[in-house]
Amino acid sequence: MTDETLRLACELALAARRRAGKRRRRAGRSPPAERPPPRRSPAQRSGDLHEAAALRLLRAQGLALLARNLQTRAGEIDLAMRDGDTLVFVEVRARGRSRYGGAAASIGPEKQARLARAAAHWLPELARRHWQGRPPAARFDAVVFEAGHPQWLRAAFWLA
Repeated sequence: MTDETLRLACELALAARRRAGKRRRRAGRSPPAERPPPRRSPAQRSGDLHEAAALRLLRAQGLALLARNLQTRAGEIDLAMRDGDTLVFVEVRARGRSRYGGAAASIGPEKQARLARAAAHWLPELARRHWQGRPPAARFDAVVFEAGHPQWLRAAFWLA
């Protein structure tokens, strides 16, 4: 065998070994439906429960859900909802104690800026899906939980 033939044979064998390894790894995986859900921390589970309660409250008030947990590098929009012809971005906050101002006070200027950047990222996509591409009027609401009691803050903040 020449050096070139030997090199080619080694490359082919290495490629075959890689493919076989991929097949073995793929065969060992369970399909997505069979995988257990990712583990959530107690704080995350509490947040999920508060988001579900906020969603029930807002639906009872006539808002329609468009999307949940819209994530971007800038932050996350908890709920995107429709109130007539208005797109509503909803932040859900919960505090067990009202120390340091409570849940509503925790949505400070930095958090508002992050929410605005996340909303700006998702606005074109939501407009395309639900408003035939025309950007709708938008507002930022908050549902805050103080000691387990929800309060809907309509137009919780405005962009400067």
